[in-house]
Amino acid sequence: MNKFSNKIHLAPTLAFWAIKGNVSLSDMVTPGDTLVFDQNNLVKIIFKKDSIVNLSIFDFFNVKNIAGLKGNEKGFGQLVATIEPETLNFEIEDILSRITGDFFIANPSVKMYYSNSFPFAVKMKLDATGIRTGKTPVSLDRDTFALSFTNPPDQPDITDSITIDNINSSLNDLFSLPPEEIYFSGSAMLDTADIIGLKDSYLSTTGGILGSLEIEVPMDIRLNNIQFADTVDNFMKDDENSDDDSFSPEDFSLLQVSITAKNGFPLGVSLTMSLYDSLNKTIISTVDATDLLEPAPIDNSGKASGVSETKTNIELTEDFFNSINEADQIIFRFTLNSTDDGSKDVKIYSDYRIDFNTVVVMKPDLNINLK
Repeated sequence: MNKFSNKIHLAPTLAFWAIKGNVSLSDMVTPGDTLVFDQNNLVKIIFKKDSIVNLSIFDFFNVKNIAGLKGNEKGFGQLVATIEPETLNFEIEDILSRITGDFFIANPSVKMYYSNSFPFAVKMKLDATGIRTGKTPVSLDRDTFALSFTNPPDQPDITDSITIDNINSSLNDLFSLPPEEIYFSGSAMLDTADIIGLKDSYLSTTGGILGSLEIEVPMDIRLNNIQFADTVDNFMKDDENSDDDSFSPEDFSLLQVSITAKNGFPLGVSLTMSLYDSLNKTIISTVDATDLLEPAPIDNSGKASGVSETKTNIELTEDFFNSINEADQIIFRFTLNSTDDGSKDVKIYSDYRIDFNTVVVMKPDLNINLK
């Protein structure tokens, strides 16, 4: 007679090192035309827009007016040309629709590089408005500025640039929306009194102004409770077509991931993972990894001056595993805060680094049929 059971129940506790390593920003991203690292490794984002301004003499007055202007002692007063509207779309609508919280960019700048072949002064007004769905549009509020002009006949054209920043405009407020797109428009004005007395040969129809924009956004920022949420299909759910005897999440009574990290970024990260029933619009169970990474301290310039050390235990309990098949989706929610809860400007450099160790502790709850 066989007195031994045909089944075995095993519930061992297992612990092992899973991952040990380090990563820097330069390991994760590659610099290019848009994302650059400057000579000090400060991270910057660059956007360019060509031909934002393209004005000819015809945009101010027609050929008949030019002919009439020659020798005219009174001129035609102030003449205004309209800069054709342009839109710069950053194509980040989908990302911004998933983000909440306060975001501030401290020192963005815009340079307008231009060439001018007019032998007289032109005053320009460049307008820009940042647009984001669900937010109040933010205007640039840049005052009118004068362009450099040529000195004929020795200097047939001139190149120069105008800088727009948070000192002479509301540029930091505009970029801190942050915008999905920026709508540009404007005008240029000249006073014909400025050209009275010039030689006829300099009043040609070939004069013009060409301008392009370069937008530079250094990663000099503040983040206060920035949350990014993403919903995905429940990849942990049992496959209905799988073998009944196959291994499943319910075979665990505990799965714990312990993460020890030294964070050299002045950014802190928290994470939650929620099992979600979309039919009943109900969160069934949540795993919370609050303060997964604490932000590093900074010096007076906003650069990280050391590292912060954290140890986090992410625990998937038996209740969590038993709830997996009740959910059809999983919601991941990441929360970011810069040092001192976003109250100070922090700078992001490409050589910041995170060192981490990960230990996995698991307790399977297995019933093995020996038959």
